Amino acid sequence: MDTQPFKLGVFMPVANNGWIISKTAPQYVPTFELNKKIAQHAEELGFDYVFSMAKWTGYGGATEYWDHSIESLILMTALAPVTRRLRLVASVAPVLIHPTIVAKMAVTMDDVSGGRLGLNLVSSDHEYIRMGMYPDNFYSFRHEYMSEWLEIMKRLWLGEEVDFQGQYFNLTGYASKPGPVQKPWPSIVYATSSDGGYEFVANHCDEAFLRCDEKKNPTSKWVKELAKGRGRTVKTQAHVCLIQGKDDDDAQRILNELREGADYEAITNVYEELKFEGDRIARGKELLEQRFPRTLFYHAFPLIGGPRLIADFIEDMAVNGDFDGMLFSFPDYIEGLDKFNKHVIPLLKQRGLRV
Repeated sequence: MDTQPFKLGVFMPVANNGWIISKTAPQYVPTFELNKKIAQHAEELGFDYVFSMAKWTGYGGATEYWDHSIESLILMTALAPVTRRLRLVASVAPVLIHPTIVAKMAVTMDDVSGGRLGLNLVSSDHEYIRMGMYPDNFYSFRHEYMSEWLEIMKRLWLGEEVDFQGQYFNLTGYASKPGPVQKPWPSIVYATSSDGGYEFVANHCDEAFLRCDEKKNPTSKWVKELAKGRGRTVKTQAHVCLIQGKDDDDAQRILNELREGADYEAITNVYEELKFEGDRIARGKELLEQRFPRTLFYHAFPLIGGPRLIADFIEDMAVNGDFDGMLFSFPDYIEGLDKFNKHVIPLLKQRGLRV
């Protein structure tokens, strides 16, 4: 796994219909069997890791977009015994679960997986407000809160008896054993696009998921320099939703078919955060026209093209952007993995990005 110059991951479909907000995209509900099939196939093709988000409720619309979801930590633990090599990156929201609880859960998962756990932290989402579990003004102090949360968890993983009196947590003589299989602890991941988030990564995390497009190329280098200034190193990954055609024209044909089925109400709910009070369908059409194709994909960069364009983009992100890997979602995961493996992987090998 560590021999690959550029890591490849799969963003698992833990919520229905993946990252494309369209009625003409493949429609499915998330299940363990679906995710097991995808993970096992990704492993067979030589992918390095799978990643799942923490998602509790969705955005409605004609497609009931992300209204159906399964839980990340349980799913990734269940995938451990049916895979052998893949790194399994699960997601957790610190605002929802106390660090003493997650510390024990993560150690158990790391044991079950034989030391393959990665833990992604999620700082905020609209659903936490709807759940009644989002403190007032949390967005303004989320990184301070997570810094305390993570410090406690790391100290527990090191086997310490923890006395901690912070602004958000208080522990007295608490210990949690055994520690994780991975030493000193599993890789800590954070997805961010804010200056505060970059600082949090540089100070506390091992990996960052960053926004992916040509304009964001310098971001990876900047985050790595921030970490270097603190005597640390971090790895960077980027997420793309892959629309791969036989050639660039064929990819545009696929994109146009997806556009024809756009779920306008769900698009409004995603990008207006459920606050819009007017005609949601009309507003969704406006949003799609204003920022097509980006608004057709849930906060993911759509990589649209034939094999050579895709390989060129990946090479640019790896070489000029200094990204360490890329995380993929697909309209149809099995078909998408097969096409990528057949037509893009050989090009990446020619360019020295895969072996």
